Formats: sequence, structure tokens, C-alpha cells
Amino acid sequence: MCGIAGIWRFNGPVHRDEIISFTDSMSHRGPDGAGYELFEKDSIALGHRRLSILDLSDAGKQPMYGLDARYCITYNGEVYNFIEIKNELESHGFSFKTETDTEIILAAFHKWGNLCFKKFNGMWAIGIWDNVEKSLLLCRDRFGVKPLHYTFVYDKHFAFASETLAFRYLNGHKQQLNPDKFVNAIQDMATVEAMGYTIYENVFQLLPGHHLKITKNTTQIKQERWWHTYDNLVPVPNTYNQQVEQFNDLFQNACKIRMRSDVPLASALSGGVDSSSVYCMLHHLMSAQGSHERAANNWQKAFVGIFPNTTVDEKKYADEVINYIGVPPVYVPPDYTNLADDIVRYTKQMDAITNTPITVVSDIYKAMHKSGIVVSMDGHGADELMFGYVNSIKEVYYQAEIDKDKEFADDILTTYLETLFQDVRVKEKEALVKRGELIVSFEKRLLAQSPAKKMLKRSLAALKAKPVLFNNAFYSSDWFPNLKQPLLKSLSDKPYNFSGMRRDDLELALDFHLTDIPYNLRDFDRGAMFNSVEIRMPFMDYRLVSFLFSLPTKSKIGHGYTKRILRDAMKGKMPESIRTRKLKIGLGAPIDVWFNHELKELLCDSVNSEKFKSAPYWNSSDITSFVNSKIKNKSMFSYEESAHLWNVLNGYLLL
Repeated sequence: MCGIAGIWRFNGPVHRDEIISFTDSMSHRGPDGAGYELFEKDSIALGHRRLSILDLSDAGKQPMYGLDARYCITYNGEVYNFIEIKNELESHGFSFKTETDTEIILAAFHKWGNLCFKKFNGMWAIGIWDNVEKSLLLCRDRFGVKPLHYTFVYDKHFAFASETLAFRYLNGHKQQLNPDKFVNAIQDMATVEAMGYTIYENVFQLLPGHHLKITKNTTQIKQERWWHTYDNLVPVPNTYNQQVEQFNDLFQNACKIRMRSDVPLASALSGGVDSSSVYCMLHHLMSAQGSHERAANNWQKAFVGIFPNTTVDEKKYADEVINYIGVPPVYVPPDYTNLADDIVRYTKQMDAITNTPITVVSDIYKAMHKSGIVVSMDGHGADELMFGYVNSIKEVYYQAEIDKDKEFADDILTTYLETLFQDVRVKEKEALVKRGELIVSFEKRLLAQSPAKKMLKRSLAALKAKPVLFNNAFYSSDWFPNLKQPLLKSLSDKPYNFSGMRRDDLELALDFHLTDIPYNLRDFDRGAMFNSVEIRMPFMDYRLVSFLFSLPTKSKIGHGYTKRILRDAMKGKMPESIRTRKLKIGLGAPIDVWFNHELKELLCDSVNSEKFKSAPYWNSSDITSFVNSKIKNKSMFSYEESAHLWNVLNGYLLL
């Protein structure tokens, strides 16, 4: 929705041009307006770049003051249930001057304090200055859909912003890579992203479901958790059919309230089950029930990213959804005119390590922006909640083998193989079965040990036995110097503790809270906001998340399908061929094709440059020799090789 920023200078004033420069570095996040406020003899400043979505008038301008001017807010996000909260506040005597959700947040904070956050259904990064208490509160939504970064130097300054790139414009701050975290991110970005760090020295993230408070006397930052998924599990119906019915109700409402918008809305459609379910549910809701309160009038368009003549192209699947709905699509192919230049530019602006060139994300939202679309309804989150990834399916298989549930294990084995391309199924089946045997054998050796010791070992084994990305001969530790890479400690006051969990439950817990979701949300937020488009994600509705984490595994995967309950809830609402689709592709660049053709020159020039060779973050001679040898011998880079090389090239482009 916007870009937010703030500076608290403990030993002097914040100059107005400083907060303007700091905030306006993120003007792409908010092209519709800007606002800046200074407090406490100009020692504190808040900034805001506005992307107008609710109440397009100047009344929605931020930073915004509350009822008695005690509180002032700068806010990025959407609280989708603002109408319901507004009605509740009006019953307590509150009145409102705008049609924004921002004013509702301020009134709710005035009424309930920090407890208001649990009433909000949405995504947000919030900074609130309290002019009475003389404190600054930062809060981030439950799952980190919206980003929030900060830096703190005792007795000098505290500053926050929506993007790390903004800190290059902060007076008194020198943006420097942290070598350990930089290399950690190149090898596994999740190790940095989910713990609250960035690749930069003294630039951190406020963790999802956390808030923090700053006063002039603050000596150390303390992130306090206000939301924990496992403290908010819910009772679920006993029968599967009742579970499907409840899921359907929750999903419908999650989509319905996310249609509240005063600007045009569209969907990013891949042809996969998740994005197709969201797109088809919108049409089902509007055709069955008509318009809804504050729903966008223009919402029918679908934008489809395509990659012709590659294995990652899903156009034929998206077309089945388009034909079912009957609305003309907007196809978004890669722009090969300046692909290398675009990748360099977007990577630098992304300012982080990504698992695929961010252009594949940003191009879709760039096309939306050109068509006048401001909000996109997307399907992110379903894979991490309902065993949509191949590695998570493996963990279900291993758990079924441990449980000696042969019928379910056979079901999951078939489910896993049918998500893969035909030519790799035999090899993958052999590997999965062999690994399962080893894990079951390990479990048997634990039976004779004490319960406490057994639980500890099982938890550690569950983590260690998970497939590791960098365990092959090609991408060995020889590629990197022996930098100290300690296991990062979470910045949370109450970090997640998943010890003792079953393998299947552990996999979803990790995927959603500590691995895939944190960096996927980051990448899609920036890829869309580069182009001034907000993404809304019905599957990230906290009611749906709590419900799905409360369900047994067999309600989420089984009978030959991942995301079982979603598929059953969507019967009659989407094409049957897509509802029952099993092949898993996912959004990602055809990086092997690009490195073998359009990006070969960029790759070759980069690894042979003096800057690459002199960088201390990798053993350049090994990498350069590998690339040069492949090119000299006219050998094709495989997808696996290309994926690993992309991570290194990504890092190089940020130097």
C-alpha cells in the first residue's frame, strides 16, 4: 500500500530534507502523495509515501493524527475488516471523518492499545508516535506480509523504513554488507530472512507478529511477540466433510473482504491450483451474491506470466481457467529486448538475495500498473499450509513410514511422483524410498532411550534429515571461503520452538514460519511495489491459517492430492482439470535457458571481472573456472547448476 519511514535522532535534530530523502527513496511504493511530520523539537520525524487504495481524497494523507492529536501514525498495509471494527468503535461513541482504514487503526489503538492488533485482519507495518508518553511503537502483522526494517545506534539514532535500500539515504549510516550473513543468504536465504536479519550490518527486520517500543532512554532493542500461531489453534469439526464446509466459508470470506478497494483490482494467474482458486472464487462470489460493501468495481482481469518454449511455462493451464471464466487475459511474456540490463537493475533495487531473478515477479505487476491496476489478488501461502511443495510431501511420506501406515505411505508416494515430470519419477522414487528406510531405521534405534532424550534426538534428526539444497558435489563448500557462519539466533523475545513435533507437522511449521514464506513474501512485496501495486493474499488470512494448522495432516494431503481440502472446497467453482491438476511447476525464471542464451554474456563477464575475482565472499577461481570450462566446451548449464550460479551472480550484482 505504501512506504513508511521514521528517524529518531537522540543527539540532535532531524533536518526536514533528511526525512524527505529517506522517505522518497521509496517513492515507487507510494506515487500518489507524500507526507512528513516532525516532533520533539525536530528530533523525531515520520515519513510516508502514499499508494491510494481506500479514500482517494487528501483526507487519507499520512502521517495521520488521531482524535486528540496524541497519536500520529505512518502505516503501510490494509486492515480488511476495518468496516466491522469501525461499527464496533462507533458503538463506543467514536466518530470518523475519513473513509480510510488508517483512521480506524488510530481509534482502535486509542481504545484498546496493543490489544487492537489481535482484532485486525490484514497486513501491516505500523509506526505510531505517542506525544504524551514520548514513545515510538512499531508493529508488524502476524505473518510478515508487509516489511519493516530498522537500525539502532545507542545514544545516536533509531530509524525504520519499508525497504533496506532506504538506509543508503540515512545521514550517519553507512550501508555495509555483513560478510557472514551475506554468504549465509547466498547459500540459504531463509537462514537470514526468518531470524530478523538482513545482509547488511546493523540493519534488522521487525519479525512477523512482533512489536517494539522505543523511548529516549532505550539502550537495547527488544522485539516482543504479540502473535504465536500455535497459541491460536482452533477447534475443528470431527468429520472431513464438515471441515471442507468450514474451510470453504473461511476462504470465501477471506476473498470477500480483500475485494474492498476504491481502485481497480486484478489477479495474477499462473494456472496452478492456488492462484486459480482465488481467481475463480472472486467470480463465484460476485456472480452468486452480486456486489459487496466497498468492493472494487473493476476486478475481472487476469494477468498471466508466460515463458514460451520452456518447462516453466504454464500458459495452457491458465488458458483453461480463462476459458472457464470467459474473461480475456493479459499475457506477460519476458521482455528479451534488455533482459540482462533489466535483471541487473531490478536485482540492485531488490537489495537482497532471491531464489530467482525478480524480473519474473516484477514484470507481471509492471503490466498491471500499465493497465491501471493498483491491487492484485494472489494465491500465495497455500503451498506452505497444505503440503504443496515436493519436499513437504516427502516429509509426510517419511512420517507415514515411521507410523507404519502403509496405505497412507503408498498414497503419498504416488502423490509425490505425480507432482514431478515423467522422466525423473523412477529416480526420485528410488531415492525417496531409500531415504525413508534410513529414517525409519534411525527411529527404531531411539525406542530404547529415555523419553526426554528420545524427543531431543528425534527433533534434531528431523531437521538434519530434511533434504539440504547444497549437498551435491557441484555446489560444495569449496565454492566459499571458511568464513564464520554461526547459527543465527532469532531476534524474538520468544522464538519459535518446534522440538518434539512430528515430521509432517514440523515441515509445515518450518515452511510457513522460518523458510519459504518469509522470503517469498519479501520478494513478492518488493516485486509488486516496485511497480506501485499492492498484493492481497486470501490464504494468509489469519483465521484460515489457524484453521489449517489445527487440521490433521490427512485433511490437507491424501487420496492422491496435495492441498486436498482446498481442492474439495472448490468443486464446481473452477475447471475440473485444474482442480485435479497434479504436476507442480511454480513461478520461477527459466534460468538454465537464460544462462545458456540471453544471460550467457552477463554471466561470463561477471565471473571474469576483477570485482568478482577480488570479492572475499566466494572462491572465485573455482566458480570462474567452472563457468569458463562450460562455455569453452559448449556444454549446457543444467537447471541445478544455473540455480546455484544465479545465487552467486545475485550476490555479485549487489557489490
